[in-house]
Amino acid sequence: MQRTLLSKELRECGLYAGLALLAQMHYLGSGMGLPLIPFIGAERGQEIPFLSYGVIGNRETNFVTIAVISAIVFGLNQTVMESWRQTTLFLLHRPLPRSEIFLTKLAAGALCLLVSTALPLLVYCLWAATPGTHASPFFWGMTETWWRDVAATGVCYLAAFLTGLRPAHWLGSRTWPLIAAAFLCVVLRFVPIWPPLIYSGFFVLAVSLIGLILETARVREYP
Repeated sequence: MQRTLLSKELRECGLYAGLALLAQMHYLGSGMGLPLIPFIGAERGQEIPFLSYGVIGNRETNFVTIAVISAIVFGLNQTVMESWRQTTLFLLHRPLPRSEIFLTKLAAGALCLLVSTALPLLVYCLWAATPGTHASPFFWGMTETWWRDVAATGVCYLAAFLTGLRPAHWLGSRTWPLIAAAFLCVVLRFVPIWPPLIYSGFFVLAVSLIGLILETARVREYP
């Protein structure tokens, strides 16, 4: 039953994940001299990987923008769209506890995020770490802020999921989790403290949001 639910969630998020992956492959690929769409993006050799500013579109800005938008789309698609299609009640009548149903949905969303965000970044990192691929120095510490972006993306996904799950009005308090999470992610992204403390903060945020999601799913009454 869980495998069937996971497959369903992956199919429904697959299109958005595929589009996000293609966009990331284009903008990161252009830094490697392999853009999916020629003539759009900076050419290879015009920048230092992970340290360049002012290149066309600013590669990190493009990366985090695509990642955050896709994370919010995943979260809202798994909650708001299911409620709109009236498939939520069908899922809740399956012989599974609510906690397992929503944890499976979260696992599917997390997998889509890993494939569309973390995987392209890892490929870009491995390319930059390979000798002879570019005429500039590289060390793994240069990628640290980008991995902060990935962690922030995960928190935004959970906040969007909670926002879509809450029964409040859109013009009321429904979007508070997403707004609060976005603010805290910006603080953690730019605060100049020891990186392990930064990632610990992201972890606490993620665990707190998962707890709130499970509690909201437990107490919410569906018509």
